[in-house]
Amino acid sequence: MPESAQVRYATCAMRLALATLALAAATCCYGAPVAAQAPSNYYNTVNATSAATLRTTLHAVIDDHTRFPYTSGGTDTWDILEDADQDPNNSSRILDVYRNASFAKAGGGNSNYNREHVWPNSYGFPNNGGTNYAYTDCHHLFLCDDNYNQARDRRVFDNGSSGWNEYTTTSNGGVGGGSGSFPGNSNWQTTSNSPGGWQAWNDRKGDIARAMFYMDIRYEGGNNGSSGVAEADLRLTDNTTLISQSATGSNQLIAYMGKLSVLVQWHQQDPVDSKEMARNNAIFGYQGNRNPFIDNPIWADCIYGNQCSTPSSARAPEVWINELHYDNSGVDIGEFVELAGRAGENVNSWMLIAYDGTTGNAYRRVNLRGTFANQQNDFGVLSFAFPMLQNSTDGLALVTSQGVVMQFLSYEGAFQASNGAASGKTSSDIGVSESSSTPAGFSLRLTGTGNRYTDFSWQPAFPNSAGTINQNQQFQ
Repeated sequence: MPESAQVRYATCAMRLALATLALAAATCCYGAPVAAQAPSNYYNTVNATSAATLRTTLHAVIDDHTRFPYTSGGTDTWDILEDADQDPNNSSRILDVYRNASFAKAGGGNSNYNREHVWPNSYGFPNNGGTNYAYTDCHHLFLCDDNYNQARDRRVFDNGSSGWNEYTTTSNGGVGGGSGSFPGNSNWQTTSNSPGGWQAWNDRKGDIARAMFYMDIRYEGGNNGSSGVAEADLRLTDNTTLISQSATGSNQLIAYMGKLSVLVQWHQQDPVDSKEMARNNAIFGYQGNRNPFIDNPIWADCIYGNQCSTPSSARAPEVWINELHYDNSGVDIGEFVELAGRAGENVNSWMLIAYDGTTGNAYRRVNLRGTFANQQNDFGVLSFAFPMLQNSTDGLALVTSQGVVMQFLSYEGAFQASNGAASGKTSSDIGVSESSSTPAGFSLRLTGTGNRYTDFSWQPAFPNSAGTINQNQQFQ
C-alpha cells in the first residue's frame, strides 16, 4: 500500500496486520481444505440456534463495513482485489476467478482483467454512488479475465450441460487446465442472459457460493449505519421470474439472484481452501468485516437447510474421537483420525479442526461426511485421512454441522484455543502420545467397554485399526 494510503487508512492497516497474523497461523498447502481465521471473539454475539437468529446475528456482525471507492487515486477496489486475489505462487501477479489465468499486477484500466461482481450489480444496485456499499463490496468482487467477465454477464449460477458454451481454464497451482468433455475443468454458459445460466468451474464453485451467501446476509435492507442511506435487501432464490424482474436498471429495495439450490450444492462440493481463506483475511484487513461462511461453512446448513438444532447438554455425545495417528519414525505417513458413533448417525457437514498448541490457533480442517454402520452392538467407526497433523502439543476439535464443539482433545499437553469453533475452550489431554520413534502404522486408541466416550481409556501406540473396532474395545 502506498505511504499516503497508509496514513489515510491507518485503522485499516492495523486491521490488516491482525489479519496477517491470523493467516500466518493457518498457512497450508495450496488448495487444501483449511479453517479460515477470524479474530478471537469476532463471532461472540452470533446465535446459531435457528436459521432466523443466525441470519439476524450474523448480519449485525458483518454490517456497516468500511467502504472504499470503486476507482480513485487513493486506496480503492483495484488495490484491495490485487491483494486479495494475489497469485499464491507469485506475489507480483493475480489469479483470476474463472479462467484461472495468472496476470502481472497492472491496476485499473489494463487490457487483461477487470472486476467481476459475482452478484451482478444490475440486480439491485447498478448505480455506483458514494453511499452504495454493495457496488464496491470486495467480498463479492473478483478479478476476472475481461472476456470471461463479459461472457458471464448477468447470468445466474446454475448447473449446465454439454450443450452449453465452454469457457476453459488454464492450469495453475495444480488445478485447472483441459477442455472438451463436460464438465471437465471448464466454465459453461448459456447463450441467453435473461437470466440465462453460468456454471463456474469446480475449483471456484464454493468460493462463488459463499460470496453469494455473504451478500444475502450482509444486505438485509434498512439504512446503512454510516451513511443513513437505504440499502437493498438482497435475496437468494430459485425463482427465475423474480430474478429477471430485479434487473430494472435502477437501485432496488428488494432484489433477487440465484440459483440458491445450486449454490448450496456448490458450497458442499467445493470446501474452503487456503486461497479463499487468504482472500477473506485480506479483505477483512481493509473493510473490517469478514465472510462468515468461509470462517464457519457449517452456518450455511443452518440458514439454507434449517439444520440448526443444538444437541441437549444432558445427553452424552454419541460420536467421539476413537483413534488417531500423528507422528512416526522417519517421514510422517498415514495420519488419520477415527470417530466412533451410534449406528445410523451421520457426520455430514461436521468437521475436525486441528489446533496448534503453541499459538492456540486453528491450522487445518477436514470436512466430514459419512454414516456409522452397525459394526458391533449398534455402534460403528469411521476413519478420515488427516495429512499434516502437527507433532508436539497440539489438539483436535470435533465440531457438528451446527457449530457445537463435541470434543476438544489434545496430545502432549493441554492448552486454550484462541480462535475458531473452540475459541476460549481448554483442551483435554488424552495422556498418551507418539514420537519420532513410534513405528509407522501405529496409532493411539481407546479401549474398554461401554457406549460413550467416558467409558473408554486411551492407550499407547499400537498397530492401527483404522475403520474397524479397536482391539480390546467392546461396545454394548
